[in-house]
Amino acid sequence: MIGSLRNSVDWHVVCREKGDFTRELEKIGISHSVIPLAWDVSPKGTADKLRSVVKFTMNVVLALYLSFYVVTRRVGLIHSNSSVIFIGALVAFFTGRRHLWHLREFVYEDYNLKYNFGRTAFRFWADKAWTLICISKSIYKKRVVETGVTTRSVLIYNGLVSDPPVKRTATRKDIVTLGVVGVIDPAKDQLTAIKAVHLLNTRGYPTRLKIVGEVGAGPYFETLEDYIKAHKLENAVDFTGFSKDVDAIYNSLDITLMCSQNEAMGRVTIESMMRGVPVVAYDSGGSSELIEHERTGLLFKGGEAVLADQIVRLLEDPDLYRRISEQAQEHASANFTVSQYAKNFFNEVTAALAVPE
Repeated sequence: MIGSLRNSVDWHVVCREKGDFTRELEKIGISHSVIPLAWDVSPKGTADKLRSVVKFTMNVVLALYLSFYVVTRRVGLIHSNSSVIFIGALVAFFTGRRHLWHLREFVYEDYNLKYNFGRTAFRFWADKAWTLICISKSIYKKRVVETGVTTRSVLIYNGLVSDPPVKRTATRKDIVTLGVVGVIDPAKDQLTAIKAVHLLNTRGYPTRLKIVGEVGAGPYFETLEDYIKAHKLENAVDFTGFSKDVDAIYNSLDITLMCSQNEAMGRVTIESMMRGVPVVAYDSGGSSELIEHERTGLLFKGGEAVLADQIVRLLEDPDLYRRISEQAQEHASANFTVSQYAKNFFNEVTAALAVPE
C-alpha cells in the first residue's frame, strides 16, 4: 500500500528495527526512521507491572520526540499499522492530529498476548482515534463491538493481488502435497494437520505435508517432532523453514490447510486462493468470512478426522478440486487487489484531512 500511494501521500514511516521492510522502503524511496519502540502487549501469564510501566514511560518519551517531528514538519495525519502498540495514539494525542488506526490482530486469541494495562487501555486510546480500520468483520466484532469501542470504524480488506494470477491446471498425482504456511505456534495448530496426514496415509491416501514457517514456540515444535517420531511420519512431514518466495511455496502445494481457530483475516488463505490452490480451513474467524464452503474452499469444524474427510473430498473429486481452484482464484482477484486496498485507504486519509479541526 505504501508503494502504491507514494505519489499521493508524503510518507514518513517509523519502524522498530532494521530489516526486510526498511530495505524495501529504501528501495522505493520512502522516508523512514528506526526507533526502538516498546510493545504495549506481553505474553499471557506474565504480570510484571514495573516493567510495563517502564516500557510505557519509554514510549511516552519517544512519542514526545516524534511529536516534535510531527509539528515541525507539519505532518497532517497519524496512521498506526498495528494494535499491539500505542505510540501512534500517543503522538496523535500530544499533537492534536487525527489518528487512523489499523486493527489487524485479535491479540488475545491469535497471539496469546495481553495488553500491559488491560483491555481498558486499548479502549481508552481507540476511542480517541479518528477512524479504526478493521481488516475483517471478525476483527470488527471482537475488537470494536465486544470491547465497547464507540469511535467510527470501517472495514477495509488487505490487498494482496497485484498482477493477474496464472491459471492453475489441476492434475492427479500419486502423492499429494499438503501445506501449512505460517509461524510454528500452537495458535496455528500444525499438530492437527500432522494428525490428519497420519490418518490419510493410514487410510490409503498417500500424502505429504510441508510446514512452511519459522519456529515461534520451541516447546510446541518439540511436541510436533515427538508426534512425528512416535507415528513414524519422518518421510511424510517436512519442515521447510521460513521462505519469502510466495510463488514457490504455493506452486509446490496441491492443497493448503488453515487449522487456526482464530485467524484475523487470513493472508495465507488469500495467497493460496489467488494461485488456485484450494484451501481447507477451520470454520471460524476470518476464514469463515473469506471462504464460501464448497465454492471458494472447504471449511471444517472439529479435529483431524473431520479435516481429513474434507481433504479426501478434494482427492476423490477432480471436478470439485477444479471448480474450487477456479472460483477461489476469481474471488481473490476481484476482492483483494492492492489497488482497491490503496484506494479505500486513501479515501479515509482524504476524508480525515477534509473535515475542519
